[in-house]
Amino acid sequence: MSTYQLIGLAFAAVGVLTLGVFLWERQKQNSRKLQNLPLTTILTWITRIMVGVLFIYSGFVKANDYIGFGYKLEEYFMVFGEHFPFMKGFWDFWVPLAEPLAWFISVFEIALAFAIIVGWRMNLTMWLTLLMMVFFTVLTAYSHVTGAVTDCGCFGDALKLTPFESFMKDVILMVTVTPLFLVRKHIRPVPNDLLAAIIVGISFLGSGIYSYYCHEHLPVIDYRPYKVGVDLNICTTEEGPDGIPKCKDWFPYFPQELDYIKVDSVMNGDTLTLDSTKVFKPEPVLFEGKTLMIIFYDALKADGAELDQSVALVNTMKGSDIQIVGATATGPSEMEAVAQKHGINYRMGYLDQTVLKTVIRSHPGYMLLNNGIVVKKWHANDIPDRAELESLLP
Repeated sequence: MSTYQLIGLAFAAVGVLTLGVFLWERQKQNSRKLQNLPLTTILTWITRIMVGVLFIYSGFVKANDYIGFGYKLEEYFMVFGEHFPFMKGFWDFWVPLAEPLAWFISVFEIALAFAIIVGWRMNLTMWLTLLMMVFFTVLTAYSHVTGAVTDCGCFGDALKLTPFESFMKDVILMVTVTPLFLVRKHIRPVPNDLLAAIIVGISFLGSGIYSYYCHEHLPVIDYRPYKVGVDLNICTTEEGPDGIPKCKDWFPYFPQELDYIKVDSVMNGDTLTLDSTKVFKPEPVLFEGKTLMIIFYDALKADGAELDQSVALVNTMKGSDIQIVGATATGPSEMEAVAQKHGINYRMGYLDQTVLKTVIRSHPGYMLLNNGIVVKKWHANDIPDRAELESLLP
């Protein structure tokens, strides 16, 4: 049995025990007041701490990378739009709001956790907790029944759960928070209402600032397969615990331009019209040596000024033994137009958009490799210079 399954059983046991003791003491004392229910008071404290810690962890991993959580919400909205076409307009409305909504949910979850622990306005807090649990339970139940979304993103990339595991997690949490909801009006703030409010406010503000920092400078903690120190040569070939390589979709293709003769379908009398054109022949590339990869999953949506910055950096790298390559999911013809507009003069590789979004949470972003090993990654706001790049490589 895995660690998170044991944790799930512990939560279920505490929730059931607390609820059972509460019903027994309430009947015995004919009161809901916690001062009259000593065992319930102890178990309630234990439950509050357990639920609070779990919510802090869940909120933190999402706040650390709320762009990734936003991708997951966007996926849910698009799936709901397909499955419920009569409400497609409603779900389409939320798609562009997925990222700010992801930020709010992650920060709100952390603040809610502290509110539960310190007992701040528990009537409001527990109603909000219940509504949040109902929201996520519906999402995970739908994922489990339909299989439309394979990962709820509840714990970001830190912990991957199957749809069934996610659903059971939410069911267990519903059971665990039920006794807290029943005694919500009798839980007093610690140490007092003012200090409890300050703690909750600081938790919301602090987590919001931290989350915004990660958004502007890359996540502080990288839970994804392509994090610093990973050898892509190994990550793409060696099987993980599930029998699948963690970087199974890492297959960059760098087109080679070839001339060939194309036979036109139009015949002009006895003359056969021939048209000389060019095609792209994809060839897989295994990274060797020192490589700086500039990544933008959609060149048409990338900020023009930041693309110009990438070109400026490349121009400073002339004579360096660091090869410069790009990576995008934009088609070759569209990419050629963008390249001409911004003077992009480095080789361009093509990868799946989802993979590129996973590799780095910046658009564009920069990843330095040494013989396939990820040395460092940069957000577009922290673009490196030649001296920094060369100092990181032997």
